[in-house]
Amino acid sequence: MGAAAACFLAVEGVKVVGIIDRAGGLIREEGFSLDEIRQLFIDRKGNTLVAEDMLSFEEVNAKIWDVPAEIFIPAAASRLVTADQVERMASAGLEVISWWANVPFADPEIFFGPIGVLADERVAVIPDFIANCGMARVFAYLMSEGAQVTDEAIFQDVSETIARALRKTYADNAAKTGIAQRSFSLALAQLV
Repeated sequence: MGAAAACFLAVEGVKVVGIIDRAGGLIREEGFSLDEIRQLFIDRKGNTLVAEDMLSFEEVNAKIWDVPAEIFIPAAASRLVTADQVERMASAGLEVISWWANVPFADPEIFFGPIGVLADERVAVIPDFIANCGMARVFAYLMSEGAQVTDEAIFQDVSETIARALRKTYADNAAKTGIAQRSFSLALAQLV
C-alpha cells in the first residue's frame, strides 16, 4: 500500500484500530477515541497523516494487515491492496470491505480482477458504487421534485438508496460473500 489512507474499523460501537497512508500510520487495537480521530483530522497536512507517535510506512505496513478488525475501508487511492493483504485481513477476522477508493485492489483490470474476486469470495465486499454513492445521490436528490434541503433529508435519501441497493443484491444473493460480483452484475443489467 503506497499512497493511500486506509482505516481499519472494528465494530463494537465502531472503533478505528488502525490508519495507514503513504507517510506511515497508527495502530491501536483497543481503538482511538472520537476526540483522537478528530485531532488527527485537524492536524493532517493536506491529505497526509501527522501524529507524534506515528509508525514509519514500512513498520505499519508490516503489521496492520494482521490487526483484528471486522471492517476495512480502503479510502484514498486505487490499486493498492494485494492478495496477500486480503488473506491476512481475512485470517485476522475481517468480515467486510467497504470500498471507498475507486478500485482498491492491485488488479490491472478496470473494475474487478482476481484480487477483487478473491476478496469478494473471502469476505463481504461492498463495491464503491454502493458504499461511495453519496455525492452522486445527493445531486440526484436535490434535482428531484420536492427535495428538502436539510442534512436529515439528504442523509435519509442517501441511506435509503444504499439500503435499496444492498437489499436488491441480498434478494439475489443471500450469502455473506459474492456481494460485489452480484452487485456489479445487477448494475450492468440495469444499464443494458
